Amino acid sequence: MKQRITQASPLYPKILFRFTDHPITVWAGVILLRVYFEWVGLRKEIGQQLGEFVKRSNNQIASVEVVLSWFYGLALGASRFEHFTRYRRDPMMKVLLGIARFPSPDTVRRFFLSFDYRRVTEVSEQLIRFSLSKTRPILLGHTLDLDSTVFCRYGEKQQGSLKGYNPKKPGRPSHHPLVAFLSEARRVLWAVLRCGNSRSANGCVEFLRQALAVLPAEHKVALVRADAGFFEKRFLEFLERREFPYIIVAKLTPIVRRVVLHSIAQQIWRPIGAGIEVANVERSFPSWQGKSRRFVCLRQEISERPQARGKRLFDFPGYSYRVVVTNLTYSAEIITRMYSGRAESENRIKELKEDLSLDGFCLQSFDATDAAFRTGCVLYNLLAGFRDTVLPRSWFERRLRALREFVFLLGADFIYQGRKVKVRLALPKPDRPEFLSRLRTVSGGLPIAAQLEWSTSQDLPAQPDHVIPRLPSYIPPTAPPLSP
Repeated sequence: MKQRITQASPLYPKILFRFTDHPITVWAGVILLRVYFEWVGLRKEIGQQLGEFVKRSNNQIASVEVVLSWFYGLALGASRFEHFTRYRRDPMMKVLLGIARFPSPDTVRRFFLSFDYRRVTEVSEQLIRFSLSKTRPILLGHTLDLDSTVFCRYGEKQQGSLKGYNPKKPGRPSHHPLVAFLSEARRVLWAVLRCGNSRSANGCVEFLRQALAVLPAEHKVALVRADAGFFEKRFLEFLERREFPYIIVAKLTPIVRRVVLHSIAQQIWRPIGAGIEVANVERSFPSWQGKSRRFVCLRQEISERPQARGKRLFDFPGYSYRVVVTNLTYSAEIITRMYSGRAESENRIKELKEDLSLDGFCLQSFDATDAAFRTGCVLYNLLAGFRDTVLPRSWFERRLRALREFVFLLGADFIYQGRKVKVRLALPKPDRPEFLSRLRTVSGGLPIAAQLEWSTSQDLPAQPDHVIPRLPSYIPPTAPPLSP
């Protein structure tokens, strides 16, 4: 049979495949995160709060290294417990991260299964407080945003996974976490995991008490914002007793429409833009026992602003409405602008769910799932601190997944030379001085600084491996074709 000969493309050279014994990783940039964790003293803090968890194996991994591995795994993109295997198989991870052995997925699961509610609360309080210790206080105070979200659950029945409010997948069992954000600092102040059938306002007063207890002493809260799920008499009374300024969206129930919107005369509405009008009025409900509160109403004309958000009501056609209750004395226009900033909390929740994949880690035990979620929120604050401290100021507006894609995702190989380990980073030449500058800045004064040496030379190892020579990406058309 005649052998078929395939013509080689004149645009591409022949590719020669070989193998190397050099350890290679794609996550060499995570060394910056390790040095930052040592700079803030994370290992020592975790050791003080956790201690050791009981295992029957004689080859157990310390709880400190399990938590650190959990943090590194989340930061590098793990979205399931099984994904920790990829870091466990990477021979360079233990050298870069200073971890003797990367734990297996089962080790991480057993660690979280050792938690009960009391331990989850105590450990998360201390670690959240620690993660906020480097945050600078704001002169006028923080804006505290309260919000809830939905974590869909699949597979076997997990504790607390119940049917409740689920706008994307109605009828699907879920968990319903509640989170408090410091808006200006972009930090998580407090977070809890709740059953899927919980309403947004369930336990909101106790939740806010815990959040305020975690807030460092030198910080203060200047404003509390929340959506319509927190429009509860008990919650409003708590804020007023503590003298917190607040802006809470009012549910447009029939009594709110009757008492508030129907009492606003047409001449009271004041235009503040094209198709936008505001008005404010003080009213009381029967259950408020004579207590009057200020309502600020905003309506947008649908014909002028077809994409306007808000409720569209049958008794007021042609407009979309939003009503907030507040104890501030500013003008109605300023109140509506102050509340519009709460939309940033939706971006923070996206970072928790999409960038750190905290909705993908679920165990049979509710307390274990809660522990994984809350420690993930601690990592969120640590990564935010890393972004603000190590990276340029322009990174403040970028999402956390940009750290993984542009900082941690960095190829490198290892070369062992006697007692030294040589790491060759695959960085473009223009980016090398900036990377070394960040590494020197964060490691300065730390014990790890004595272990780090830098070199920008292109010297080859003493015993070089068989490396494929660099091939041209383009061969001129005049060159002879390559043989098959």
